[in-house]
Amino acid sequence: MTTVNTTHPSPPQQGTELVVEIETLTSSAEGLARHQGQAVFIPGLLPGESARVSIQKSARDYLRANPLQILKGSATRKRPECPYHHAPDADGQFPNTLSCGGCQLQISNREQELDFKRQSVGEILSRIGHLEVEVQPVVAGHPFHYRNKMALSLTSHDGQLAWGLRSSESNSATVPLATCEIAGLDLWKAAGQILQVLNQDMGPSLMWNGQEGIIRGATIRSHTGRISPPRTSQDRAETQPARVVLFAVATHNSDILIRLRDALKVIPDLHVHFSYSDPRANAVYYDRAQFLHVRTNKTTCWTEANFKEENCCWHTTGPWSTLAGPTTFLQVNDEMAAQLYSRVLNLPFEGSGFAVDAYCGVGILTRALLGRFDEVMGIELDTQSIKLARTTSRRLQDCRVEWVAEASEAVFGRVGKGPERTIHSKPDLVILDPPRKGCQQEVLRALLEPKLSDVVLYQPPGRTGA
Repeated sequence: MTTVNTTHPSPPQQGTELVVEIETLTSSAEGLARHQGQAVFIPGLLPGESARVSIQKSARDYLRANPLQILKGSATRKRPECPYHHAPDADGQFPNTLSCGGCQLQISNREQELDFKRQSVGEILSRIGHLEVEVQPVVAGHPFHYRNKMALSLTSHDGQLAWGLRSSESNSATVPLATCEIAGLDLWKAAGQILQVLNQDMGPSLMWNGQEGIIRGATIRSHTGRISPPRTSQDRAETQPARVVLFAVATHNSDILIRLRDALKVIPDLHVHFSYSDPRANAVYYDRAQFLHVRTNKTTCWTEANFKEENCCWHTTGPWSTLAGPTTFLQVNDEMAAQLYSRVLNLPFEGSGFAVDAYCGVGILTRALLGRFDEVMGIELDTQSIKLARTTSRRLQDCRVEWVAEASEAVFGRVGKGPERTIHSKPDLVILDPPRKGCQQEVLRALLEPKLSDVVLYQPPGRTGA
């Protein structure tokens, strides 16, 4: 009688060193290798490279590891522009220091990076959508200093406050940054000015360290302003270029926050906002139900984010402008956003009667569709975004878009049905730019029912960075 051994080898434990070969990159640009059938995810490595790695996490179905040394490098590898990027020295050794996890592919030459992104889109369409289509080459802009928005952590370095980003080796560690190669130049200048004031005013005591402090993080955005039409007496928002900082704070002590806001007034064209961020939560977040509001009589309260026009800024992408509040979603790369909108508008649509933008946000592309379609509708669940979209239309003196503050699946479920129908006829075009979690099944089912002529979906397939 033959006995078959069905036991599986024990997975390697934390700290175990292995030699692996990278097969491909994941959608988040990590190297993917295999060890005894298990997937091993390793940052900082490229396809075709073999490396010595150290196991950091051993799960049932996968392993996570950090690279120690590249044994065989890729011909597409290059030195990153950023000094904090996850990269080895000239001998292939990875330094025993934390590296920035803000972007992943500065180690690859540009051609290979763009081809990886093209392949990622094709694989997603094939694996998830079961669509075998030819994916065109990626349209690329400048790879550095393109971001108009950065979410930064506050940390300390040499006894001073410093901005930082999460480490690629640990979710709980922050890497202090003196510079950032993907941040827009105006944005990073504002970040430096803000940091200087924070250090002069209160210093490291401002930083939330897990037990005490005030600031958990900040989001900084650089707004480009509005070129036309010229500012009028009706405008209440800033039409010139401006910067916005939204602090995530671990306190409801409004007195100290007002002191901080007043100290930051020395920075020209800077708009300051505070949102409570529960310090018991692991992740830094911005609670839109708890924004610090300063009344005209100088008293304060914590209330739902309700951004009046005077608390907003204008942002222009290509020829299109919009009002934006401190939590408004905008594309972070203005150069590529302008190209994206232009390419959508130049697609050979079958009809030109009725277009619907199903997740319109503040409606930049929605208003742009007026150049191609007779009727345009923008749908957005976030009432603040719809409010800003309507105000933008009035200030731009073009109110032809119908704005609907409701869930897209509910609106599409009423296409041409009964007296409560929102969409009176079948759209010729539907634009889909859903949030990160994607389209709800209800939306997809509703889109299938009217058998639309054209649907445009644009959504980044993963987080690959510069």
